[in-house]
Amino acid sequence: MAALKERVKTVILREKLIKEGDLVLVGVSGGADSLSLLHILNQLRREKFISFSLHVAHLNHGIRGDSARGDAEFVRRTAKKMHLPCTVGEVNTNIFRKRWKLSTEDAARHLRYSFLEQLAKRIGAPLIAVGHNKDDQVETLLLNFLRGTGLDGLAGIKFKRKTGDGKHFLIRPLLETSRTEIEQYCRENGLHPRIDETNLDTLFLRNKIRLQLLPLLEEDFNPNLREGLSRLSFLLSLDNNYLESAASRRLAAIICDEKTGRLELDGEKLLQEHEALQGRILRLAIRRVLGSIPREIGYNRIRDIIKMCRKSSSHAELHLARGLKVSKSYNKLAVMMRKTEKRESFSPILLPVPGKGVLQEKGMAIEAGIFSPEELKWPPCGRKEAYLDYDRVLLLSGGRKKESVPASGLKLLVRPRREGDIFFPLGSPGKKKLKKYLIDEKIPLHERGSLPLVLAGEAIIWVAGKQISQECKVSENTRKVLVLRLKEQ
Repeated sequence: MAALKERVKTVILREKLIKEGDLVLVGVSGGADSLSLLHILNQLRREKFISFSLHVAHLNHGIRGDSARGDAEFVRRTAKKMHLPCTVGEVNTNIFRKRWKLSTEDAARHLRYSFLEQLAKRIGAPLIAVGHNKDDQVETLLLNFLRGTGLDGLAGIKFKRKTGDGKHFLIRPLLETSRTEIEQYCRENGLHPRIDETNLDTLFLRNKIRLQLLPLLEEDFNPNLREGLSRLSFLLSLDNNYLESAASRRLAAIICDEKTGRLELDGEKLLQEHEALQGRILRLAIRRVLGSIPREIGYNRIRDIIKMCRKSSSHAELHLARGLKVSKSYNKLAVMMRKTEKRESFSPILLPVPGKGVLQEKGMAIEAGIFSPEELKWPPCGRKEAYLDYDRVLLLSGGRKKESVPASGLKLLVRPRREGDIFFPLGSPGKKKLKKYLIDEKIPLHERGSLPLVLAGEAIIWVAGKQISQECKVSENTRKVLVLRLKEQ
């Protein structure tokens, strides 16, 4: 089967699966697919058509007892014969399955890829090679079809894709090779793969498709079904790639803010997108935050997010799988990891006038200075700067005369909001609850607890970065101007 080796070489070059100097981690179960993959890659490595190295990996899922331990020992011996380094891991799939309420198949898959990704990171391998073949592609397409998938699922398996952590690539050099060719390759090269008895258990849906559904469809409907489904998958992958590219461009256009573990989108603009792109944009946003899209976040959960976006309520949230949370605050939609969501508060500080106060927890500082109106450029520089009548501030802080200053010097208090706070916004006919002001201004919930409030006595004179108080506005009678500036520390 020299032709198969040459075909795999062609796939590697055409799809740019391996480049010069790469370390490739090969996932080997001991079955025919992974064993033939390892054998072919090792031959190509020795030919040095591309200079790359191999590391063998095997995971015992803790399901099949002595049989699984035999598989692990077989892979160790095989790697040793090829003079290749080998790492074997062991997990308890049943405990993981029960904890996360997954099927055995999904739990084993998650643990397997997690093991491969962690090992790849540890040994510095940019690539993880697995033995998926042409028949796996057909079975995956039918499996996804029965689940009610979209284009993503019907496009099937890719030759190369990023792993869940986004730091490595998963490659499939055998994707154009049938299982029949793989079994023949094993026979002709004296390879004796292990038999996994669970592959014959039709309680698993994939096995049922392979052992019952596919033979039935080929016998009664189309003897060339596998070729037809492979062609369908290829054609749909072209359409899918086009839509993915369009969704990526539209996602970039509606991102409002991005931090580690958090992505904020313009919800109104999202709803203005074509329905064919809305779900794709959300999936890309989730992948950007998590590094992958968990199977648990499928069609229904994506529709739930879109429905939440359309609702008239100002605030709403959804808790999804893998610690993901999607929250709505007015027209903003935030996709975040729950563990990174914090009500950013800070300790109160005294701000000397003139002087500087540092909000350590927020990485910000507020500077205070006193100027004459003629010294200043008008208007103030955005909302990070506030101009206030110094004499009015002095009176609010407890000075009995405009000219009087406390013996210790004027000090303002900077603190987070408290229940019952009252504010007199500039231009407002009167005072209102601070909560009502923040709602009227559509300040997102997650920002409200972290807004610095500057107080003179008991009066809020500046909601930092937002608005000053009507009580301290500069007028034609102002002799001194208190200038407050909010700066990054």
